[in-house]
Amino acid sequence: MTYCTQCGMAVVANSQRCARCAARAGRSTDAQPSAPGSASATERAEGAITINGSSSRKPAIGAWVVLLTMAILGIGGGVYAYHAAKKKGTAALREAGILRNAARTSVGASPDTLSHSAASDASESTSGFAPWKPSSANSTATSAPAPLRQGMLVVTAIADTLGDYESFEEITNIDEKGVTLSYRSERPKSVGAATSPSSETSASRTVLSSDLASAHHYEEVFGSSDPQSFPGSTAVTSSRDVLAELKEKGATHFSFRPDGVKGGGDGSLAKIGNEECTLKRQGSSDFAFPLLLNEEPTAVPALHAHCTTDDGPADFYILDQLDYPLMLSWKLGEGAQLQVIKITYPKEREKKSPLKMEEDLAEKKKIEIYGIYFDFGSDRLNPESSPVLDEIARAMQNHTGWKLSVSGHTDNLGGDAYNLDLSKRRAAAVKQALVARYHIDRERLTTDGYGAGRPVDTNETLQGRARNRRVELARE
Repeated sequence: MTYCTQCGMAVVANSQRCARCAARAGRSTDAQPSAPGSASATERAEGAITINGSSSRKPAIGAWVVLLTMAILGIGGGVYAYHAAKKKGTAALREAGILRNAARTSVGASPDTLSHSAASDASESTSGFAPWKPSSANSTATSAPAPLRQGMLVVTAIADTLGDYESFEEITNIDEKGVTLSYRSERPKSVGAATSPSSETSASRTVLSSDLASAHHYEEVFGSSDPQSFPGSTAVTSSRDVLAELKEKGATHFSFRPDGVKGGGDGSLAKIGNEECTLKRQGSSDFAFPLLLNEEPTAVPALHAHCTTDDGPADFYILDQLDYPLMLSWKLGEGAQLQVIKITYPKEREKKSPLKMEEDLAEKKKIEIYGIYFDFGSDRLNPESSPVLDEIARAMQNHTGWKLSVSGHTDNLGGDAYNLDLSKRRAAAVKQALVARYHIDRERLTTDGYGAGRPVDTNETLQGRARNRRVELARE
């Protein structure tokens, strides 16, 4: 007997279609057919159901389970990716010799206790800074070692996973409203990035006078699309109140937005999260913080403060001057360290005659130049190099008989062959700038490069590597 595969009705012998539903006859069996409107065994096995005499596929409930599972895995994967990236970044820092393991020491009192820390006058930070010695300077002195002035240029070195790079903060205006500064940096791109090894960030920011006096939030991340002001915060410096409370009480409430994933990358994104903590002074005296002040090696008094955040310990070295207390160095956990390496007042240097560089060349014949800057991993001169190039040109114009050799030097991050080639190209770039911009006879200039082969400082610290990245001039 032949039955309809759709409705189960018996089909007349030799007929090709069912008389009830017109479906094509499909099987011949002596078994009892399924009742009209019910599923056959085969259909049940395939998950089909019959509705109003016709069969349809069962809704894919499993698909919802799959989607939910994928969503959970996606969230978990994102969290895992964040922590994996953080671990890889830490590993890269260690491989590059930038990150050093440091012993974690107790900060003494509980976070809510506003009293002096029980920490000793140890000269090493809990986050692995260089061992700076206690300062002999009197922190109560009224004179400021680095006073706030228009044209003041602060150069900061940042230890990135791909290598050190610099940021430049220049005071462009001071008025009753506040202090306006310009910011520029060339941050290294990841390996394999297109077109350029670095990514430029340029911004302008006005820190309000009221915030310079009393704000307890530090907004140190800059982005090209930032608003002109972030009311309730400082940048480049802490407020007067923060430093005063650390000096008088030993602790103060503090918050800041870190760089990276939690902080929003290069600052061009909206605020994602702030770190809040009780910042505590470490030790009972200041530390001697090394930097170049108007090209001269010096040490300024710095107060060391520490706090614990969700992302690990945070350490800050603050210039001990109540008027514009610069953040000289800071570090969050195992992240990048930032350190001021140079403070200059270019407009004041221009007024001096004869120029100090000219005097040094006349007396010493060989000098180290730290005011010439290049893009990361490049021989392209930065705009901030112009004041020093002006000085070199003026010295050569005043002494037409002088011939100078220009030599380039690097730190030891990267291979020897790469650094040697880079140092030679950078020396050649200085010569080309003097010839093209100032019309210095190229026959009066020779160039060479030595890579990392002639260091003047250790390559184990951020400050030391910054000193090794230099240009030298010598009279022939």
